[in-house]
Formats: sequence, C-alpha cells, structure tokens
Amino acid sequence: MSVRLALLLGFALGLAACERIDEPEKTPPEEQVRVASPQPLPGFARGDARLRVAHTGLRRLDFAPIAGSGLVFRERITTDGLGHYAIVPEDLVESSSLDWGGFELIQHAREGFHFRYRDFLVRDPLLFERNWRTTELPQPVTIAGRLCRRFRLERLVGEAVAFELSIDGETDLVLASDEFDAEGQRVASMVYESFALAPQTGYTVWHTPANDEVALDARIEVQAQLDVRVLQPRLLPAGQGLLEVATVGDDPTERWLKLTYSDGIEPLFFLQRLQEPTPGRAARVDAGRVGRAPESTSGVAVYQLGAATAIQGQVDGFELIVVGKAPQAELLDMIESALP
Repeated sequence: MSVRLALLLGFALGLAACERIDEPEKTPPEEQVRVASPQPLPGFARGDARLRVAHTGLRRLDFAPIAGSGLVFRERITTDGLGHYAIVPEDLVESSSLDWGGFELIQHAREGFHFRYRDFLVRDPLLFERNWRTTELPQPVTIAGRLCRRFRLERLVGEAVAFELSIDGETDLVLASDEFDAEGQRVASMVYESFALAPQTGYTVWHTPANDEVALDARIEVQAQLDVRVLQPRLLPAGQGLLEVATVGDDPTERWLKLTYSDGIEPLFFLQRLQEPTPGRAARVDAGRVGRAPESTSGVAVYQLGAATAIQGQVDGFELIVVGKAPQAELLDMIESALP
C-alpha cells in the first residue's frame, strides 16, 4: 500500500527537528525565567511562521539511533511567505543504511510530509497551552547570524519529553531546536547553518502535493461524511485532541481515512482503509498483544521507528495504521477503543 509505506518510511526518519550551533552553559532551574500562566502565548506558538516569512536557509538535521540506525543530513528550505515551500536535500553526512541516491529519492518523495509533520510546530495553541510548560531561558544565542531567544518546553501529561528552541527575535522562526526523551537524552536536532530573508525564488520548484488529500469537516460526525463504515477512537493518549480529518490516497481505487490528533505539538495518526471490513471471526487488541482465533481477520505488526511507534494490520476486518510518539500499549488501547 503506497500510502502506508510512505507514512511508515516518513516516521523512520523522525518527526521532529532540533540542534544549536552554540552550546551555552546549562542554567540552574532556579535561575530560569518562567513564563507565567495565563499570559499571551510566545510568538512561535501563534501560527506557522514558515508560511508567512519568505526565507531560505541551509540546515543540519540529526536523528539519534533510538531504534535502528541514526541519520545526519543537510537540506535547504525555501519559502515565499505565501504558503509555498521547497525542501531540497543537500548532503548526507551520516547513515548506516542509505546511500545518497536512495536518500535523495526518499527525501523528495516525502517532502510534503516532512514540512507538515517533521519540523517542530505548535499545531494547536489551546492544546499546547494545556499540555506544555514554557520557560524562557536566559543567555540569547546567535544562530546563522540571527539573535535568538531561547525557550524550554516540557510536556505536563504522559511521558515527560521536552524541547529546547532558539527563536529568531524578528521573525519568530525556529532556527534551532533539540528534542529530549523522558530520560533527558537528546533524540533529534535541527540547526540553520545559513539564513536569508526575501530570497530570489524564480528558479525554485515548489512542492506539489501528490497524495490527493481531501479535508473533511472536523465539526461534523465523520461517519456522516463517508459512505463506508469508519472507526473513530474513543480512548486517546493523555492530552491528545483531534486536529485534522481528511481522506488521502494516490490511487482512485484506494482511499484512507486519516485522523490526525495532537497534544499541541506532536502529531499522532490513525488511518483506516476506506472499504467494508473483511468478514470473519474477530480478535481483540489487549494491552500490548493481539489475541487470535481460528479464521480471525485480526493481526497487527508493531514497529519502533526512531522515537515513534507504528502499528499496522487488520483488526476485526478493518485495515488500520496508527503512528505516533506514544507508548505501544496506549496505541493498542486507541485501536481497541475504535472498534464497534
């Protein structure tokens, strides 16, 4: 299934980005300046600055080998401030499993996915304010010649993951970021090595979507908008809320329902192939395992793809994919809660 493979491969490279050029001395917690609540959200949390600020830059991305091989590469990002963008791979610094030709092909194929879901972004301000604590750090840092304010974000629900950001003081663009897991280990990084505003874009090849995504109205019951039986999880990982509802597919004969959830920053995907379920005896998902029965239409595979977990397979005859940075047991509970 092309949609399934594209999604899983996208998560194999990671969803978030982050790393600074300068590594300032660590500041003791008691010296940090906390952003009290309620207070206006910082500029980087009020919309996607990449879409309104025309700029170009060379940036380095580093994904730690959490499960499988690590990856370090450079890419050039260009935006026109009107919603168009292009991400072009420039240099494969380190990879134990890819050569340049294969890496370049994969990056071009996943350009849209990377822009929308891999880069750090506050995707829902209300969920962000509810689930994350924001601390402004002292000692501004210079990234690619730009003076940046520094912030630390800590998740208050679920696993205690964190981000440290360097935010351009003029544009609110994230020019560097580090992502940390619950043990405090850095798992991903991004840093701009060069940066320029108002670039010449006459020869830029802007990204063109290829997955035929059709947005549905999240305010209306999903089932009422589709002519096949659909599932919708009733039990979500802590702090998650519905972000987007859409159908996707690059083949007119194969469409998928894509429900995108978020804790305000991280996306979590629930995909269902849009066809009537395969008849047969059912098996249920139960706390990290799938129980089987003779002639069952249920069976799933679980993958650890960097910091994300992916589950794919058939459950009660429905073909499903769930991908996100959440514990396996919580994703399995999410599937179980969606079943009729």
